[in-house]
Amino acid sequence: MTEKERLQQKENHILKLEKEVEKWKKAVKTQRYGLVWLDVPEAFEDDVENKLPILEEVPKKAIKNKDEKPTHLLIEGDNYHALTCLNYTHKEKIDVIYIDPPYNTGTDGFRYKDKRILDQFPDGTEVPKDHAFRHGYWLSFMKKRLELSKDLLKDKGIIFISIDDNEHAQLRLLCDSIFYETNFIGTITWEKRTKAQNTETAKEMLQSKTEYILVYRKGTDKAKFNLEVGGEKIYDQEDEQGLYRLKKVEEMSALGIRGRETMIFPIEGVMPRKGFQWKIGKDQIAKYKNNEGLLIIDGKPYLKIRPEEETSEKFIPFWSHFFDKDTYGTSEKGKSELTDILGTNEHEFETVKPVNLIKKLLFHINKKDCTVLDFFAGSGTTGHAVMELNKRDKGTRQVILVTSDENKIMKDICYPRIKRVISGYDDVEGLGNSFKYYKTSFVGKHNILDADDKDKIQLAHHAGEMLAIAENTLEQVKKNDHWQVFENRDRMTAVYFREEQDQLDVFVKEVLSLKKPVTVYMFSWEEKIEIADFEDDKNISLKTIPQPILEIYKQIYNII
Repeated sequence: MTEKERLQQKENHILKLEKEVEKWKKAVKTQRYGLVWLDVPEAFEDDVENKLPILEEVPKKAIKNKDEKPTHLLIEGDNYHALTCLNYTHKEKIDVIYIDPPYNTGTDGFRYKDKRILDQFPDGTEVPKDHAFRHGYWLSFMKKRLELSKDLLKDKGIIFISIDDNEHAQLRLLCDSIFYETNFIGTITWEKRTKAQNTETAKEMLQSKTEYILVYRKGTDKAKFNLEVGGEKIYDQEDEQGLYRLKKVEEMSALGIRGRETMIFPIEGVMPRKGFQWKIGKDQIAKYKNNEGLLIIDGKPYLKIRPEEETSEKFIPFWSHFFDKDTYGTSEKGKSELTDILGTNEHEFETVKPVNLIKKLLFHINKKDCTVLDFFAGSGTTGHAVMELNKRDKGTRQVILVTSDENKIMKDICYPRIKRVISGYDDVEGLGNSFKYYKTSFVGKHNILDADDKDKIQLAHHAGEMLAIAENTLEQVKKNDHWQVFENRDRMTAVYFREEQDQLDVFVKEVLSLKKPVTVYMFSWEEKIEIADFEDDKNISLKTIPQPILEIYKQIYNII
């Protein structure tokens, strides 16, 4: 064993011990308030647990259009492994996440493989409602995935999570611990059902009509949402200076901590009511008075507001209750949409989110060029919604959809839906757009802490598609046994993935011939690399592989 290998082995041993110590700290920690459960380790296939995850393109499933609309990503595989890869390609790049996870109803197909006792507890079968570890399994499942997703969000990123009564309380506490209680924005209630259940057992019961959507931000900045326009303000008054409208100087409660003495003062002899204060201060009142924009009508102060002083639109608040079935849709509407698109009602999806519901949420994110992630993609509603919203407001949002192919959900539901929405179906015109199709895959023979040089070489040899995703240069234009090149409309990515450098001169010549700015990834055993031919070229940026990928994976391994 070389000195380098001994040092690596020692470092891995220390990391394992540190991880074990952290687990014991959590186990003995006394919480006076919060969510406490037995965090059950999750089992994956043995070969998966002992290898390194990658994303591998399936070119024959790509959906291509030359319409200059965004190219989106479909990823087939367990979302835990997909999120691990995305932590390299999209760390702090996601603007908004929407997920509709399993609700843990006992009949929704939620499964959890208990790593400790596979021979006694669920090994792929549904977790029944009366199971002793029912909530613990679900929380263990969600915790890992939400922690991974948090690192993907930009500092101003937002996450929307659909849930119902089964795990609503637990999810709220879990998200408070992951995203922090101070970053909780609110709970949206959505009327999912308009038809009553009239069976003998259901008709006399309390029937659920609503579901919830928890909304959290990642950072501490106050979330500012895009608002819908509900009409135009009317300027129905006129004086020698022009048109204006009257606006009453509003009062607000001055009780408790909201009270400010500086906001309690006379306006032309008029004082706010006892216990109240003005909403605007002396400086603003003086400004309007100096411009002859202050009036007293029936003993109350008013301001003259002119068109040039404000936007003329009336905005509708982002209300936290979605109740209009014609505007937002219902589960029944979502199911019928899916049936129409697939041309069959044998898809076995009973609760499908309607497209308008997701469009509503995404509209309020104040960016038309945002990146959207759904790692419980299911039937693909989020992808459908993004493409429709882009068409409506000429946006360039890009969506990443992740789902497994369990029960052929990707093969028979999600992928066909996206394909038909893009190309058109029956009398419905296609939306265009393009999609790249990837699958989670695995390389090497050891997990991240035990990865040896052979594992690192294997990772470098198969990392090309992940690097292209990281740079958003999704179209491969050249590949041989040593290097490959990807591009988008504006830039390129070149990857030299072999440890041998016998083709390096040819590769350098190829890179220098490229006509667009290019990011170059080079296999290197060191953290940094220098290539003299690239040093003075501002259109070339140089990065190394595979160590940066391994470092991301190692960070993830140490928090689970």
